[in-house]
Amino acid sequence: MILVGKRMDCEQNGVLVTGANGWIGREVCRSLKAQGCFVVACDLEEQAGEWDRFIRIDLNEDPIASISESKEVIEEASEWSLIHCAGYAHRPIETPEEVERFYAINEGGTKKTINWCRQLGVMRIVYISSIAFYDWDADSGEVALKEEAKLSGATAYADSKLKGELCVRESGLDFRVVRLATVFGEGDRANFAKLAKALKARKFILPGAGDARKSVISVKRAAEWIGQLALMPNPAHRLINLGFSEAPTLGEICEAYTNECDFSQAFKAPLWFLRLAALAGDVLAKIKPNFPLTSVNVSKLTRSSCVDCSRAAEVFPELSKVRFADELRNSAEYYRGL
Repeated sequence: MILVGKRMDCEQNGVLVTGANGWIGREVCRSLKAQGCFVVACDLEEQAGEWDRFIRIDLNEDPIASISESKEVIEEASEWSLIHCAGYAHRPIETPEEVERFYAINEGGTKKTINWCRQLGVMRIVYISSIAFYDWDADSGEVALKEEAKLSGATAYADSKLKGELCVRESGLDFRVVRLATVFGEGDRANFAKLAKALKARKFILPGAGDARKSVISVKRAAEWIGQLALMPNPAHRLINLGFSEAPTLGEICEAYTNECDFSQAFKAPLWFLRLAALAGDVLAKIKPNFPLTSVNVSKLTRSSCVDCSRAAEVFPELSKVRFADELRNSAEYYRGL
């Protein structure tokens, strides 16, 4: 495997991973352990996992963990990095309580994590960010958005993640920011899992031509490359979009599910018809929250959310060789079992 930049010796390198009990954090720990790193899981409650030590952290507290305990742990290795996977994920409905939690964890918790790094002398931090705050509507004419594209905190989740990212970039630490595309793979309970269940139950309708492109990445590949980025002293880029170089269309995603998971083909409907039906769905959604056929959901399915991952391909040359359908095949059994 070829890396741009010399990688540190994992036997002397320790990595703190916040949000280690989460889907992505757990996979990052597993990948780092496979590379021989000394891995310290950081989360609210200790669970079994592939790591060497555990530190209890609480992003609502300052400091987020016991400084004396933390300093004892970091004596186990000479070089340290921190990968900040912890965060509060997006919600379909942003209640006032949810909004408060977004900012408390995604922005406030990130500030406290930065302070913790300084107190421990850990100067390298990798922030797991999001592509959710790109302004897709403003740049609808551009096929794939680059890191310099216009940003928008259209939702509290997106705005809180962006504010957390800016805290890291302005921290003065040796930072790396990964704006992560939509993640899929074993353990998924989010967008791709919902799509798989709908296709399996023959309840998903493909809007129009299904030609909206979606930047995606498998959790296994994301974890592998995030871990590698934490070990690079001088990466070619410190701010990257991380997704597969070739973004599949929604139609291609559905077709891959059909081919790899033996699901029935998605039903197709004219876009004008779905938009009309969604107006009725908007009314039903007020009575039945999370009703699927709404104007917002139709808009999401028909709008491209595609980012340019050429920077990431410079850092990880193997990225350009990976294809969505091949990666979905590796998770086919998991999605069939949902």
